[in-house]
Amino acid sequence: MNIMKKFLGASALVALVAFVALSASQLNAARTADAGKNFTVSDTPDTTVFNLKTPSGNRHIHDFRDNPKPAPAPAPVVDCDAGVVTDYVNKSLVRLDKSAPAMVALNTPFSYNYTVTAKEKAKKIVVEEQIPSGTTYVSSNPEAEVKGSTVTWTLYNVEKGSTTPLELVVKATKAADFSNCATVVAYPEACTTTSVGVPELAITKTTPNPQVLLGAGVPWNITVTNVGNFCAYDVVLTDTLPAGVAHDSGNSSLTTNIGTLAPGESRDVTINTTAATTGEHCNVAKADSSNAGSVSDDACVKVVAAGLDVVKEGTPMQFVGKKASYKITATNTGDVPLTDVVVTDNVPAQNKLLTAPGAQINGNTATWTTSLAAGESKSFDLTVLGLQEGTYCNQVSANSAAYGLSGADDACTEWKGYPALLIVVIDTEDPLLVGEQTTYVIQITNQGTAADTNVGLKVQLPASLKVISAAGDTQGTISGNNVNFAAYPVLNAKEIIEFRVVAQAVSEGDSRFKAQMTSDLLKTPVPEEEATQVY
Repeated sequence: MNIMKKFLGASALVALVAFVALSASQLNAARTADAGKNFTVSDTPDTTVFNLKTPSGNRHIHDFRDNPKPAPAPAPVVDCDAGVVTDYVNKSLVRLDKSAPAMVALNTPFSYNYTVTAKEKAKKIVVEEQIPSGTTYVSSNPEAEVKGSTVTWTLYNVEKGSTTPLELVVKATKAADFSNCATVVAYPEACTTTSVGVPELAITKTTPNPQVLLGAGVPWNITVTNVGNFCAYDVVLTDTLPAGVAHDSGNSSLTTNIGTLAPGESRDVTINTTAATTGEHCNVAKADSSNAGSVSDDACVKVVAAGLDVVKEGTPMQFVGKKASYKITATNTGDVPLTDVVVTDNVPAQNKLLTAPGAQINGNTATWTTSLAAGESKSFDLTVLGLQEGTYCNQVSANSAAYGLSGADDACTEWKGYPALLIVVIDTEDPLLVGEQTTYVIQITNQGTAADTNVGLKVQLPASLKVISAAGDTQGTISGNNVNFAAYPVLNAKEIIEFRVVAQAVSEGDSRFKAQMTSDLLKTPVPEEEATQVY
């Protein structure tokens, strides 16, 4: 039978030497059975226990029921570095009990009854009995294999603790004492399980931000996993950086020794780099092993430049009290749109902000909020009024909080004052009678915003008048009917100087008092007249 061949292989034969068996040779062929006595075969191959009503001297009694149970087999141990699984065999596997009638009548069938008790699980148990000479086979239950005088029962896959009853029926054909002995053989199993596994690597690579600014940090997250059912050995991760990103070490190829990955085990590795050049850069990571081949994956990042520039142009020179205009140009010099550009212009205190179309104005500050597409420029205008002489710079700034961008510029204007001289001549008495006097008051006012220098005054009286005296902010010199006042060195803005000439009427007529003003600013003298009637 195939099953028998399977269990009688070379490795099983060694284990089968020790099973529990009761054989005819163990029962001593020279013994003579005591008539009318029942007996039972015990559960070890070394001992036969006879349960006799009257024990005879050539029988021995031994009980193994108190023997300790064998220790349970240890659980199989499996790890990546072990290659052996173990089991063991307990030889005390089965107990066979047998009974027969002590006396029967001639030509009367009688039964041999057996009970097979499995102490441990057995692959196969074979019970064999010999039909005594002087008897004939009648039946067996369950039906046994009968060859000649040998009756054999074979039980398969017997569970621990189970009991199986057997019966053999024979008929005595002569008067005699029939002695026969049953044997039992248990075939235990020594089983091992060897798992044949296949390691298989998987790799994933990602970067959290698909688009970053030039100079920003770029982390690469790599996960290597053994998705197979066997250990992957000597796993090495190699990350090859593209030219557009840089590692602090300066190396473009970075290696991480992962070692052994058990089935289902993962290892996470993070490579931190910096965006070095603009453009799209793809980073390839590869995992190699000694028994699971190689796998690779890549991840890409787009490196962009964000830039913001602002330029301001304006009137380089203007007079105080006049208007100056400025143009501000904000430009997105980067590759990404800017949606939160804030342009702020601060006008110095020596100027007054007049207009800034589209801006929010707060005192001398104008603020524009706008967006700029990549490469786009926008212009903003403002006008100011000059309040004071000097060179003053109008400052502007542009900012984008989203990318931390800022730019600034200024435009400086030289604000000049300009002198504006006004001469006024009045006579205190008019008309005059011959012999009466009047005083001519001459005032020179600098109405401008800057000083004028060397302001001079010359006076000419007609023949009908005669100069009596001359006085003023500078010394006057009288020469006939002419008065020449010394030049006033510096006439500041809004300053007034005054001169007085006293004259006497000497003849009737329309008398014209003439004054002439000069300065360094005035290229041509400025005349002024005052008419006085003499009667």
